[in-house]
Amino acid sequence: MEHREYRPPEKRRRRRCIILSVVALLLLLIIVAVVLGLSLRQNTNKLKPTFIARCQEFKGYDCEKMWDVFEQAYVGRDPCDVPMEAYDPFIAAAPLKPACNRVKNPHHKTMMFWSKTKDLVHDFTEKRDCYVTVEDSLLGSVLDGLTWCGKEGSSDVACGDVTAMLNGSIVTPFHPASIFASIEVKRFDYPRVKA
Repeated sequence: MEHREYRPPEKRRRRRCIILSVVALLLLLIIVAVVLGLSLRQNTNKLKPTFIARCQEFKGYDCEKMWDVFEQAYVGRDPCDVPMEAYDPFIAAAPLKPACNRVKNPHHKTMMFWSKTKDLVHDFTEKRDCYVTVEDSLLGSVLDGLTWCGKEGSSDVACGDVTAMLNGSIVTPFHPASIFASIEVKRFDYPRVKA
């Protein structure tokens, strides 16, 4: 005959409580993981439709092909550790074509850069047809405001007269580590950029 160990009711109750607590915690973790997984997948699924819709606002581009070229830059890589050169085919497919202040071009536009003044700059450039921002181009528009780790170098396309609009009423009109300060301004190359 088997001998079973006798446990007082308090110990059995405590053991049941611990087991139920562990099961409840595991169930809660599974639910949280599923909810996070679904919401992250939905956010990821919004990148392509947003990209395509913005691209279609510009005439003369095959937006599906543009998406494929952009996507190839980071497929199979850590999206925040993509080498700058990986985006070169995408940038080549949607080049910025600034007028560079050509005297013979009555439609020339000065590129305007900004830091901490995005809404103001875009309101201003809408009213003044002689300025254009990177976001007014296909390349800048399709990725504007989207979270992704990208290529440095939007200022490489600037030439002729360029301008920047900053907020002079704050102590630091631009952060020294911002894209504007750490990359764009440093790449304004004289004599390509004159003013």
